[in-house]
Amino acid sequence: MEEALFDAAHAGDKLGLLQILETGDVSIDVTDAELTTPLMLACIGNHVDCVELLIEFGSFVDARRSTGSSALFLASQCGHYDVVNLLLNKGALIDGMSNNGGTALLIASQMGHSEVVQLLCNKRANVHLALKDRTSPIFVAAQNGHLETVRVLECHRADVNCRRVDGISPLWIASQMGHSHVVKHLIDNGASVDRPRNIDGVTPLFKAACKGYADIVGFILSKHPNLTVQKCGYSPLHAAAYFGYEDVVELLLDYGAKTKSRDKNGLDPAELALAEGHEAISKLIKMNQQPGLY
Repeated sequence: MEEALFDAAHAGDKLGLLQILETGDVSIDVTDAELTTPLMLACIGNHVDCVELLIEFGSFVDARRSTGSSALFLASQCGHYDVVNLLLNKGALIDGMSNNGGTALLIASQMGHSEVVQLLCNKRANVHLALKDRTSPIFVAAQNGHLETVRVLECHRADVNCRRVDGISPLWIASQMGHSHVVKHLIDNGASVDRPRNIDGVTPLFKAACKGYADIVGFILSKHPNLTVQKCGYSPLHAAAYFGYEDVVELLLDYGAKTKSRDKNGLDPAELALAEGHEAISKLIKMNQQPGLY
């Protein structure tokens, strides 16, 4: 009977579900080995009528799987707006956390389900609740390139300059991932262009230069960022020269990057480029060298 209940919830078989529940021979919140309930399966499958039926028969809306995730968390992860709305209207705990601190809002933000994010925010989900490492909803939205989700979160006062415990900001992670549309939006809305990662002082510009994202580098440069040698021992120009990104090198030179600054090994960008076999880039940098420009 328990297996039949799970099967009906998973398949969205409302009639079959009703027949089983009316027998009274099975617990409505029976779980599998992962503590998954029939209600959770119905939520995952976007079976709104089955979700409503299970709740009417007394299913506990805030039950938790072994991971700590609830029916609301799972529905939000899948982007099932109507199920999320129903669960909230039936009293589901909006800011309930999974074992690692994840909330329905965070997982919906990570997946880019902007309509669900808007719904959760409208219902007063806490935009500042984060994972144990302080990964926030706006961080994961930026990380995955979900611009509309970032916008929704900002409208509900999410902090564009929030940081994980390692110091990484939404702008930093968007720069690393190459999400130029998100980078531009964050900067235009107050994100600090020079906020570095804790461990090595690497800035968003440096990371974009390492990756060869010329569009991101160009936009950040227009905001007059730090171009000097950073805590890691290299400048953004060193990074672009090392990896052989000529278009990025040209941008950095156009914005006045110092051509004679030396890295932690004593090499200037031209020397570093030559050492890595990028002769054309080395020549380009030398052509732009000015006496005393360190």
